Amino acid sequence: MRMKWVVCVGVFWIFSTSLANVATDICNLKPKDLPLEPVCIHRNPNIPDEEEAGTEMPETVPGSTNPRVWELSKANGYFALALFKQLSKGKSEDKNIFMSPFSISTAFAMTKLGACNSTLEQIMQVFEFDTIKEKTSDQVHFFFAKLNCRLYRKTHNSVELVSANRLFGEKTFEFNENYQNISEMVYGAKLLPLNFKEKPELSRQRINEWISEKTNKRINNTLPEGSIDVNTILVLVNTIYFKGQWKSKFNRQHSHKAKFHVSETDSCEVQMMYQENTYNYGKFPEDNVKVLEMFYNGEGISMVIVLPDEKKKLAEVEENLTLKKLSNWLNNMKNKQVAVQFPRFRIEDSFSLKENLQAMGLKDIFSAEHASLPGMVASNENDLYVSDAFHKAFLEVNEEGSVAAAATTVQFTGRSLNLNREVFVANRPFLLFIRETTINTLIFVGRVANPCDR
Repeated sequence: MRMKWVVCVGVFWIFSTSLANVATDICNLKPKDLPLEPVCIHRNPNIPDEEEAGTEMPETVPGSTNPRVWELSKANGYFALALFKQLSKGKSEDKNIFMSPFSISTAFAMTKLGACNSTLEQIMQVFEFDTIKEKTSDQVHFFFAKLNCRLYRKTHNSVELVSANRLFGEKTFEFNENYQNISEMVYGAKLLPLNFKEKPELSRQRINEWISEKTNKRINNTLPEGSIDVNTILVLVNTIYFKGQWKSKFNRQHSHKAKFHVSETDSCEVQMMYQENTYNYGKFPEDNVKVLEMFYNGEGISMVIVLPDEKKKLAEVEENLTLKKLSNWLNNMKNKQVAVQFPRFRIEDSFSLKENLQAMGLKDIFSAEHASLPGMVASNENDLYVSDAFHKAFLEVNEEGSVAAAATTVQFTGRSLNLNREVFVANRPFLLFIRETTINTLIFVGRVANPCDR
């Protein structure tokens, strides 16, 4: 019998205030300083060297950015939209979707450390790692380290973005020392021995407690009952925790009850926040959308909202959305005075990644027969496979920091005299992206189709 391995990805996101601790020991290293020697490497033969790239006009890399780090950020964007579209196939249009593609990519980048053959090739393809112009697949880990340093840097004392990774391994099993060292050095994923064989349920509870602790008790019971059994050998966990305050807070006294139109036949009452301020904003009539960007303190992270026109279905926008189109919208937005109405809401999403990733081409790693993960075990034997992968995410949006008093109505009469302002009323399903602003790393992606508390 082959041994099971579970990938567990827990995510939490909320507005609040806290401090971040970012590891700096790896941030100043050069590739030659990071000893990466995985059992197997892979390179996409269709990616030419820079000197062989021909006469194509190179894209402009943002200032002070390693070109390969920027390419990794784009790879994450490609994967993010591909996974979002895959998830939307299994959900009706009136259901919310929320997830962290970067958290999922990070977890599977750690699995890539021990992968070989078609298992490695499929990881490189599905997560778009093979779009990075590098010599070998092992260097992806170095660029992940550099991207993590960029994402998790401190931008403001009211903003926190932190990642925590952990390996939980069967205590009687011997894991590859190099795999453990690279996991800890690059991802901070230290191995903690647990007794899966004799106490699988207790081990499951211990892992869920660790996730709950790292997400301030917002993400609970990520690993469902029965996900850990006597055959489990290794559980890999990645969490991303974001807490931030708006750069321009909403005044709670201006919040009011309003209808949110879930569909043509279904609506509900929500608390609609209101603010008139200067935002990054764009109208794109050729795509029938309005796009609004709201910054958090420090301006290193923002929320982007894509709102279809009233007669345009969100499903059509989703179907035609590409990273190039999203980037084009973001690059063509302008600072404008905008009257914003945006719902206060909280949503939670959880799902097994296995079927969705298999549909995207990541098949062998979940197969007891075909998985090739020799780099994780001390003996380099092929007796490990991933039985499942779980993801759980939480999102709460509110005014943050305003006085605890709410009005049920608000008058806008005086403001209507501003003929130059735009109006953005998110009273129907929309897409949202929480991103690092300088290189457009999509940290969280979601569809808010039903913010109703019912």
